[in-house]
Amino acid sequence: MSRPRTYRPGMRGWWQRHPAYRRYLLREGTSLFLGGYALWLVAGLLCLAAGEAAYGQWRALQGTPWLFGLHLAALMAACYHAVTWLRLLPLTVPVIRLGGRRPSDRALIRGSWGVSVALSAALWLYLGGGWP
Repeated sequence: MSRPRTYRPGMRGWWQRHPAYRRYLLREGTSLFLGGYALWLVAGLLCLAAGEAAYGQWRALQGTPWLFGLHLAALMAACYHAVTWLRLLPLTVPVIRLGGRRPSDRALIRGSWGVSVALSAALWLYLGGGWP
């Protein structure tokens, strides 16, 4: 037989006690928002599969001011999520040794930003037709 859970009044408002907790919840909230935005883009793909008329309506909807705000909010959420995630990288990766030494946290963060920028540039060039 299981015991009933005890209520601890100290847990109420835990996220208000420290700024790091609020930043954590904001980062997790951005992931939920970006998941919803991804579903919006999937809806665009489904409209594309449904035919030219449906896709034309979806594209026409993209020009509205509130959807411009949605795209801008998604960009800002993605940037915030990326910055905070890469700052946490040294805490999440296993111990890495290069030449017998562990690289500094700053080197790991800068290296991950470098890889991200390089891959993004390569994808941009490839999709833009500038790279065979």
